Amino acid sequence: MIRIARPFFSGSKDIKHLVNNLLRREQARLVSQRVLDVPAGNGDTARLLLELGAQVTAADLYPEFFRVPAIECVKANLNRALPFADASFDMVICQEGIEHMPNQLHLFQELNRVLRPGGRAIITTPNYSNLRTRLSYLLLESEGYKLMPPNEVDSVWASDNARTIHDVYLGHIFFANLTKQRALAALSGLRIVEVHPSKVNYTSLALLPFYYPWMRLAGWRARQRGLRKGTPSARRPEAYAELAQLNHSLTVLTGGHLIVEYEKRLETTEAVRELTGKLALDTART
Repeated sequence: MIRIARPFFSGSKDIKHLVNNLLRREQARLVSQRVLDVPAGNGDTARLLLELGAQVTAADLYPEFFRVPAIECVKANLNRALPFADASFDMVICQEGIEHMPNQLHLFQELNRVLRPGGRAIITTPNYSNLRTRLSYLLLESEGYKLMPPNEVDSVWASDNARTIHDVYLGHIFFANLTKQRALAALSGLRIVEVHPSKVNYTSLALLPFYYPWMRLAGWRARQRGLRKGTPSARRPEAYAELAQLNHSLTVLTGGHLIVEYEKRLETTEAVRELTGKLALDTART
């Protein structure tokens, strides 16, 4: 089963502080490890990784904003192939990047490709699975009930030298909830091993008594129906158990951020060969 830490009720909710605290707790396994920080931003996380003893590589769509002279930051676009060889890293940190990516499956596949077998990826994103965001999406299809939905005016930043859409910094347009991340990771050869803690979002906590019983009931009914009517698969019970664990987790339902750790289980080609769904042309629906 997935390890899920308890959320906490005091301290900073800033994602940089949360990630820095996590990395400091995990210093023993970072020493001499090859770590890729992408997108690296101004370099705060890369600098800390270097101080903790890691061999750091930094990459970003805009490397000119990187501010750590001791580390080279190379240009990399997460919508395209990363400029690194297969199995180049022991760990990848992808902090607040996935929600900007139109092709999130490609992102997972690239992170999996550059990781060594058994390597880890830590992906962070605003928590689109907490109850506050679920209610906001119901009301406005927005990540926050005080915000307009994603749009081409508020959600896009273009640099002066942008020539194609791949040169444009896209905002929080591509929500990445946790069960979606899990599916994309599985298709890429990764699996969730741990959901790290973040500070509680108090609006989500207040909504919990009203939502949680109905979520448990709906989840149970959907799981029973899937087990009864779905195409026979030995993997279905395990997949459903993980989905239920994530959907019922207080850390997921009330946390302000998702900080998820993945392990490379297979190469992507091997993961594809494991897929068991069959397409019958006479019954396929569009």
